[in-house]
Amino acid sequence: MTTSPLLEVDALEVRFRSEEGIVSSVNGVSFAIKEGETVAVVGESGCGKSVTSLSILGLIPDNGEISSGAIRFNGLDLLGLKKRDLRKLRGNDISMIFQEPMTSLNPVFTIGNQVSEVLRLHQKLNRSQALEKSIEMLELVGIPDAEKVVKRFPHQLSGGMRQRVMIAMALSCNPKLLIADEPTTALDVTIQAQILQLMKRLKEDFQTGVMMITHDLGVVAEIADRVVVMYAGEVVEQGTVEEVFHKPQHPYTRGLLASIPKVDAVVDELGTIAGSVPSPRNWPTGCKFHPRCPLATDVCREKSPVMEATSETHENRCWNT
Repeated sequence: MTTSPLLEVDALEVRFRSEEGIVSSVNGVSFAIKEGETVAVVGESGCGKSVTSLSILGLIPDNGEISSGAIRFNGLDLLGLKKRDLRKLRGNDISMIFQEPMTSLNPVFTIGNQVSEVLRLHQKLNRSQALEKSIEMLELVGIPDAEKVVKRFPHQLSGGMRQRVMIAMALSCNPKLLIADEPTTALDVTIQAQILQLMKRLKEDFQTGVMMITHDLGVVAEIADRVVVMYAGEVVEQGTVEEVFHKPQHPYTRGLLASIPKVDAVVDELGTIAGSVPSPRNWPTGCKFHPRCPLATDVCREKSPVMEATSETHENRCWNT
């Protein structure tokens, strides 16, 4: 494993044009992923996790723009690449498992056609080789009767089956970086475990770096090496899994962990975080978490905290730590 990061996201700012004006969605996000490392990006819906991942791939919607910051892959400046060169990286060196398989698969082409296309384009396989590899990949992600499934269309498969097809496509080229946006949401527990094991094997066999976007902290504990906690477009805490799970520093991280059901604990009700994530159209002043934070003081309401290192591997954005 090399010491230099495979992926570096540095002070990323993403804005969107709307009828109400410019909306800032991601604000100064920074993190890195090394070869063979799995970094989980966690937080509630609306925290900016998916926008961050789409920015890495150059796939943010037309009304959005990366206003500042840098994204480097293997030392290559992704923001400075031409669209043609970025397309060569996507699906080959960098793959993504999208959250919504029905909107990611083309409804008018068969499953075999779509998985084969990736292999023919990036791996230069001929038609029969690509189809054979497609069947192998579908079997690898737990799809029964793969030889029949390659002849079917997306609407003929269940949501879980479509998600496994997307995973097969993403893994087919042995990417250096895999971005997985809630990859196991539509899957039952048995298939979920199988997919997580497959991703672990990819990491170990090919030194693939993995960016796992999820709200399932059980999955994080199972697969991640490090955790990046996002709230309201910012990173509020990041560190190793052990640090974040056993010594959480930010009140938001503590709230997320308190909401996890524990098998050996008897409680009347689960912990919750009061309120909801604010809209990017109306971010609070000061610390963005202060309206929901039980520890908030006047300085929290007035001044925005900065990320501060509390160890070589642990950072936190809070006035009260």
